[in-house]
Amino acid sequence: MTRARYALLGALVAGGVAVLVVAILGSHGHSSTARSLPRGEVLAAEAKIEPQSLLFGDPVHIRIDAVVDRRQLEPNRIHLDANWAPYQAVAPMLRTRTDVGPYTRLRWTIDLHCVIVDCVPQAGSIARQVFQSTTVKYSGLAKNGTTPSPVTITWPQISAVSRLDPVDMERRAVVQRIGPAGQVRSILPPWRVNTTNLDPVSYAMSPKTVFWGSLAFAFVLVLCAGLLLNPYLPGFGWLPRRRRELSRLERALAAVERARGGETAEERKALELLAEELRKSGSGGLAWTATELAWSPSEPPPDQTVALTESVRRELAGRTNGHRS
Repeated sequence: MTRARYALLGALVAGGVAVLVVAILGSHGHSSTARSLPRGEVLAAEAKIEPQSLLFGDPVHIRIDAVVDRRQLEPNRIHLDANWAPYQAVAPMLRTRTDVGPYTRLRWTIDLHCVIVDCVPQAGSIARQVFQSTTVKYSGLAKNGTTPSPVTITWPQISAVSRLDPVDMERRAVVQRIGPAGQVRSILPPWRVNTTNLDPVSYAMSPKTVFWGSLAFAFVLVLCAGLLLNPYLPGFGWLPRRRRELSRLERALAAVERARGGETAEERKALELLAEELRKSGSGGLAWTATELAWSPSEPPPDQTVALTESVRRELAGRTNGHRS
C-alpha cells in the first residue's frame, strides 16, 4: 500500500512538472529554428519559392534562410546578391535575425510579381521564367583568417498560366445599342475577376488566451487530483523536521537521567536542579521527592530515581514546552 501511495504522489508531481515544462516552452513563442552547421562549415543556406505554377499577375513568395557560425563570422556582414528580373518586388525585402546558441539564422523574405508584357502568356498558354542564381556571401575574412565560400542558390522554373481561355475568346459577348446615330455593336473582352480571395484569418478567441487558459485549467486539474487522492497519499513524516528546543524542565530531567548510576555528587546536583524546575512549574509533590533524593544520607536509590523520572515524563506528556497546557 505504501508503494502505491508513493506512486500516486510521483504521478501528481510528474503532472505538475509537465505543466510547468509546457508553460516554459510555450512562453518562448518559438523553438530553435537555426540548425547546427556540418563540421567544418561556417555558412549554409537554403531557399524556398512558392508557388511555382501561378496565374498571370499573382505574387510569388520567396524565402531564403542562411545559418551562420558567429564564432567565425559576423552576421551583419552577410549579404544577398539577387536579380529577380523581369519580376518586381511587391514590397521591400524583409530581413530578420534569430540567434540560437553560437549560431545565427538570417532570413530574407520577399513577394514578387510580373505584370509587364514580357510575362504575359498567350491566351490558353504558359509563360515560363527562370530567375538568375542568387548568392549568399560574406564580406571580408573569417576570424580564423580564411575566406568563406559563398553559397549559390539555383531557382526552379516558374510557370505563369494565362487567365484567358481560347474557347472564351471565340464566344465573346456582343452588346448592341440603338442610339440617335443608329445601331452600335461592341465586343466585350472575356475579362474575369477572382472573387474567391479569403479574408485574413480571424479567431473568436486569441490563440495566446487559449494557451494560457488551457495551462491554468491543467494546473487546476492537477490540484483537484491532489485533493481527491489526498487520503491515499503518503504523509510528510519522511521529511526532515526542525528539532524542537527543550524547556528548562526537560533539560533538568535529561541531566538526572544522564547522571543516574554515575558519580553521586553529580547525580545530587542534577536532582536538586530538577527539584528547582519542578517547583517553578507548580509540581510541588514531585519537587519534594526530588529534594529528598538529592539530600538522602546515602546514595540516591536507583529505583526511586527511575520512578521519579517516569512520573515527571508522564506529567510532561500533558504539557507543552515544559509549561501547563
